[in-house]
Amino acid sequence: MKRSSFILSIVVIVLIINGCSNNSVKGIKADYVDIGLGQSLYEGYNKVEQESVQSLVNSYNQLEYIGQTNQQLNYDKAISIIFVYHDKISGTLMIDDKGIFHTDDSEKNYQIPSNNDTYEQALKVYKDLKQKY
Repeated sequence: MKRSSFILSIVVIVLIINGCSNNSVKGIKADYVDIGLGQSLYEGYNKVEQESVQSLVNSYNQLEYIGQTNQQLNYDKAISIIFVYHDKISGTLMIDDKGIFHTDDSEKNYQIPSNNDTYEQALKVYKDLKQKY
């Protein structure tokens, strides 16, 4: 009886720790990205360098939810990124210039740490892609 209680206690503790420490997005992969700013959206297939795609994927996979926020995204300055892997959407990210972001695996808005440069990376990719159109 004592042993089963001990094992049950361990399982509960592990579940609590894992549940509380999950402050990262679900990892994704991508072959290419479509990217937009405000109301524009550009298809990146064969137009965005693979190095830039991988950089955005890495940045996305390292996003951490430092806290939910009630602040709304500034849609005029928000960058939308659609990550595509094997012709299927593997993830989406909408992030504004103040670091407020929303992903497809969350219904809420979150704030990224101030030292995160995802927005700047995405803006550079957007500007480079826009010039190709």
